[in-house]
Amino acid sequence: MRNSKLYIVLFISVFAFSFFQDAPIECDPKGLKDKAKNMLDVYEYDSSKITRLKHTLKDQVKEVEIPMFIGEKYRLAFNFEALKKTLEVSIYNKDKESKNRKLLYTNKDKFEKEFVFDVSRMRHVYIDYNIPAGTNGEDLGCAVFVLGYK
Repeated sequence: MRNSKLYIVLFISVFAFSFFQDAPIECDPKGLKDKAKNMLDVYEYDSSKITRLKHTLKDQVKEVEIPMFIGEKYRLAFNFEALKKTLEVSIYNKDKESKNRKLLYTNKDKFEKEFVFDVSRMRHVYIDYNIPAGTNGEDLGCAVFVLGYK
């Protein structure tokens, strides 16, 4: 009897541990931002943006505008460790209302928890977080990006 209780407790513990092992980390703004800042390398830290994402019943796009000075080189570092699902990110030269906007980068074909994108000679860059429809109000976690300049 005693051995069977021990096996049951052991089984439940192993099952619970394996269930939570692949879960994303909680949204720790400082920790996530510090990891992204480490990806700037020789670039000087300028600013950061933490975007909390939630599902709605329809597909949605959250757009973040990044103003820049012409003549400077910039690096955008992204950290998506705290996201519960993959997220498509697209970077454009103009906002979503503009005609003739150019896609500068997308992670559509490959999802990475961390990546960098270097850009220069732009006045603005627009980051679009493409959020698919889902259960209304379901928390997806947070996306962190850090901007550095050289």
